[in-house]
Amino acid sequence: MAGSESKRATVYNKPGEGVRKMEATRWLAALFFLIVMFAGTYLYSKNGKAIATLGLPVTVVVGVGVLYWVKAMGDKADRYSKRAVDARRGAEAEEAVGNLLGELPAGFFVVHDLKSKRGNIDHIVVSTKGILTVETKSHKGVVSCEGEELKRDGQPFEKNVIKQAWAQAYFIRLLLISHGISAPNPQPVLLFANADVQVRKPVRGVEIISKRYLPVYLRRLRTRMTAQEAEKIFGILRLSQTQMFV
Repeated sequence: MAGSESKRATVYNKPGEGVRKMEATRWLAALFFLIVMFAGTYLYSKNGKAIATLGLPVTVVVGVGVLYWVKAMGDKADRYSKRAVDARRGAEAEEAVGNLLGELPAGFFVVHDLKSKRGNIDHIVVSTKGILTVETKSHKGVVSCEGEELKRDGQPFEKNVIKQAWAQAYFIRLLLISHGISAPNPQPVLLFANADVQVRKPVRGVEIISKRYLPVYLRRLRTRMTAQEAEKIFGILRLSQTQMFV
């Protein structure tokens, strides 16, 4: 646990920690496939003369097979390295948002990288103004909305981010209900750290905001519970991390 000074929000966990681990795993996978590729190429070059003695047809088949295999290994290494870079961007976005949340005044409680059976929840913000489940996105470009569909640069997102945001809020709601707390309901938030957000209203109940707008958004929220209730919910969220996978 990382505590804060009395004038700042109380914070639990480090932002982006799970994504940083994912990044490291992907870099290791990319390195593994590169090593396998070069090792295979080396072995083929060392045994080229022996393979040639088996005749031209066999030599051609083996050569083509090795080339195909080398390309496959190289493609896998490239794919994992690109995914590692994506994870790094995601971690940097979560860390930037985490730093901003850490500057909130006393009375706010922030949980970063909360582990659930459906994946990690980037940030949960609890205060007298309610409960926010915040999913941070590192996408760049222009985020807009057509009807009830969220788009980036005029194109639909690669996955249903609205559904993802609601799943996180619903998980926290069920967790709190299991501890006898049925209100207030968690509010799902999609926060874009690097994009130009041109959405001015919730999309299917999910708030869509930019990082710079976060302080304004928080100030506009109305009071929904007492400070004691907020602190109790924060304690439940912390406790869930020690019990969830036992």
